[in-house]
Amino acid sequence: MDDMKEPDVMRWNPASGRVGCKGRRQPRFHSRILKTRPEAGFHLVALGLALLLSGCSTPVRLPPIETGVIERVLPEGPVRGLWAKVRLTDPEVEIVTTAPLAPDTANPAGAEARLLTVPKWAEAERTTLAVNANFFGGVGPLAPGEKDPGWFAGRPVDLRGLSVSDGVVVSPPRVTEGQGDPAVVFHADGHARIARVTEGAMTGITDAVAGLGPGGWLVTAGRNTGATALVQPKVRHPRTAVGVTADGRTLILLVVDGRQPGHSIGVTLPELADLMIGLGAAEAINLDGGGSSTFVYRRPDGTLLTNQVKGGVWRPVGNHLGVRLRKGK
Repeated sequence: MDDMKEPDVMRWNPASGRVGCKGRRQPRFHSRILKTRPEAGFHLVALGLALLLSGCSTPVRLPPIETGVIERVLPEGPVRGLWAKVRLTDPEVEIVTTAPLAPDTANPAGAEARLLTVPKWAEAERTTLAVNANFFGGVGPLAPGEKDPGWFAGRPVDLRGLSVSDGVVVSPPRVTEGQGDPAVVFHADGHARIARVTEGAMTGITDAVAGLGPGGWLVTAGRNTGATALVQPKVRHPRTAVGVTADGRTLILLVVDGRQPGHSIGVTLPELADLMIGLGAAEAINLDGGGSSTFVYRRPDGTLLTNQVKGGVWRPVGNHLGVRLRKGK
């Protein structure tokens, strides 16, 4: 696992994806998120931004994925996490979610997926970036006296809420108290949105993953609404969040480690919302967290940037959200 200390990232205008400059040489942007001074607030502070401009004659198209580290020292302890921003309109970007199970008599009734760790899924799907997604649960009741076997790779599970892969519904939307679960949905024209999707509102969705309802969103129209989200909003846990910018053209992913004194104590949902707002999210939702929270990014040189999970063992999860880069587009 990567130690998360030094992910070099490219910075660009999020609206255009380009950097304007003068002269002949292309600009070089070097940015690093460093540990900030102790503070109670969760404001994103980017330190060490060095801009070397010798000028260039034309705008420069920069990479479709930007990554970085969040490090905070709070009175309660340290908080560490990894984030990524994905330019959905970049022709190289392809959103990937976990495909439906292949027909198999070995799949029990109600099974929508089989557990697989995020690193294994990312390797199999050749994604550059991947995180865990929906909450999930076991299929069928346990027999009298039977112990739950735990979350092991290959276990069949039921996904909680909407999951769509390449236009195919893997798990249908749930409706609780008259509302669909909060979901991030993707469309073929290169934009995403946060929505409560029901059976009658599936038109045009190519991919989707969901959090849990009937709770609220982490971020609503740029406001922190994390106190209304699920689950356990006031408790510090490892967390995974997904959000979009106001124009729906940039996807924002964030994974925060937790339950590891000395490394990261985790965050509450209002704190997670503040971090997402700091990263530019206009809308955001909470995905499955705890031991499921996983972030895997393959750098251009082939090395991996990952979060640090408690105990050093990745939990297999029910489904995944990833980004594959189509070279040559």
